[in-house]
Amino acid sequence: MSLRKSPRNDAIFHISTGRDKAGLDVKYIDSLKGRGVFTTTHFTKGEFVLEYRGELINFLESNRRHRIYHNNMKGFMFDFIWHGKLWTIDAARDDGTLGRLVNDEHINPNCKMKRIIVEGKPHLCLFALRDITPGEEVTYHYGDADCPWRSKVRMLLLVAIFDN
Repeated sequence: MSLRKSPRNDAIFHISTGRDKAGLDVKYIDSLKGRGVFTTTHFTKGEFVLEYRGELINFLESNRRHRIYHNNMKGFMFDFIWHGKLWTIDAARDDGTLGRLVNDEHINPNCKMKRIIVEGKPHLCLFALRDITPGEEVTYHYGDADCPWRSKVRMLLLVAIFDN
């Protein structure tokens, strides 16, 4: 029998220890994206990569924080449905974990966010959609939200196309 943990059990282990998985590093990318998470080891398709950690808050508290947070901080709030209600993981406070630094990639992400329930509480975890090689940026699709950086990237691409 294999001693290797299943991806779900690996996620539960890292959730319970509160530590990020080895094989990941933070790098500054540019002024548009800021920092990102990059692999230093190989991750296989389906493997647990990391948890999006933060404070679990309800809909009312999420709305309150959206009103008081600076626009830069709102990007660290991840909304999801659980038990028929809207919840948010608020990762605006930098606790040193890496999940909050994973960037959006809506065309070709290499990870997918999944909800894992541990001790009756939801946790958001990223799992590899395909094999990820060392040196690749870890990304996932933020959803269908109208993300301001997407329109800025599209504009920069159009300028580059018309300049050539």
